[in-house]
Amino acid sequence: MGGRKGYSLKVIVGDMRKVRSDQKQLLQGVKENDPKKIVDASAKILSKSDKALESLAYSYLFVDSIKDDYKKLSDESIKERRKELSKRWAAFRKEKGKKFDSSTNRDVVDSATRVLGGGE
Repeated sequence: MGGRKGYSLKVIVGDMRKVRSDQKQLLQGVKENDPKKIVDASAKILSKSDKALESLAYSYLFVDSIKDDYKKLSDESIKERRKELSKRWAAFRKEKGKKFDSSTNRDVVDSATRVLGGGE
């Protein structure tokens, strides 16, 4: 049985110099099992990362772009839904002239698949 793939913070946020103190707070929160500290540090890290904010913004725009096909997509099997969403995400990125790394692409498609009713 597999689990979610993890990524280093640098892959997600890019320039680590902006988030060093927040990274320490995040690690401390994880060590202490303190959800409030984890959420606070995560929000600070996200707000300082242009790379993460851009991918988040485009993923919201993508989900909004498929809203008219919600019923049709949610009725498909998870495998077919993921395949269709992958195609649509690729077309959406091409239309917008945006490129993201493979981990971001996978996360957007996986999240959209779950939002539409299912996923691993």
